Amino acid sequence: MKPFFVMPGSALKDLREELQLLNGNDAGRTMERYGFRAGVGLVRTLGLECADMQDAKAIIEQVWMETGLSRMNIEMINETEIVITFKESVEADNGYHCDFTRGYISGIISSLLRRRYDSYEASCISDGAAKCVHVLTPSTTYPAERGEMSTREEPGRRYMLEPGTSYLVESSSLDAAYQMYRDQVDEGSTGMVLAREYPEKVQKVYGIGHGAILWLSYERGKRYAREPTDIPMIYSEIKNFFEANSRAVVLLSGLEYLISQNNFLKVLKLLQLLNDNVSMTGSMLIIPVVPEALNPQDVKMLERELRVLEVE
Repeated sequence: MKPFFVMPGSALKDLREELQLLNGNDAGRTMERYGFRAGVGLVRTLGLECADMQDAKAIIEQVWMETGLSRMNIEMINETEIVITFKESVEADNGYHCDFTRGYISGIISSLLRRRYDSYEASCISDGAAKCVHVLTPSTTYPAERGEMSTREEPGRRYMLEPGTSYLVESSSLDAAYQMYRDQVDEGSTGMVLAREYPEKVQKVYGIGHGAILWLSYERGKRYAREPTDIPMIYSEIKNFFEANSRAVVLLSGLEYLISQNNFLKVLKLLQLLNDNVSMTGSMLIIPVVPEALNPQDVKMLERELRVLEVE
């Protein structure tokens, strides 16, 4: 078993204060994302598996007893809704909403049930409620893992890609990259697209019928929008997706836009970290790019990090 350690509750308060200095009002979102990753990591580290919802309930209760975050009671658990209450909370006792807790329980449940669950806090002790109430439902943004292979004929594929590989698709058009993505999803992979284009346009123009589509946009009112300058969030989003699905493929469209909104070195570091994660999880990352739109030296650096596919 891989080693792990337990932090004192005060460490969460200290972490949040550091994040507030760095990120201001986004500290809570960062705590939630970190909690989700910690929950997924806990299940994987301990090698936990469940046969059904009742089995999951017993495992969740047992694991949570060891966290020291709060006393849990699972009020309801089924395929469509899970309601969990906490009579006390390390985070709420410090006057904060239970952001880390919300992400942590979502990560544990999503990893156990192999389906992404979103969590929201219906009430919190920090707001004067008698207890914290968290409600988890199957994510409408992320698809359930697809376990069955398609019966599509193998000769129909134009591009033969390998798991555990990140591809830089050099082309003046996005068509080839989306075709590669569709091939993988048609054959049973669970897919996610991050695109500069609006999701409905992606679905219509490129024939994307399965998988999550996230929009690189500053439009905060949309649940599926992700700010292009929030590189840590984008990294967590993709990393969590890779770790939560045994056969995952991600198409990152809009590399040039990400670079324009940040800087090349920051985006390059993002891709390096994602490439490492792709190798470790056996996932696949497809990144289309128009070489002429970037500095030639930057293109060479990308080509050193990723496997290059030149298409017409």
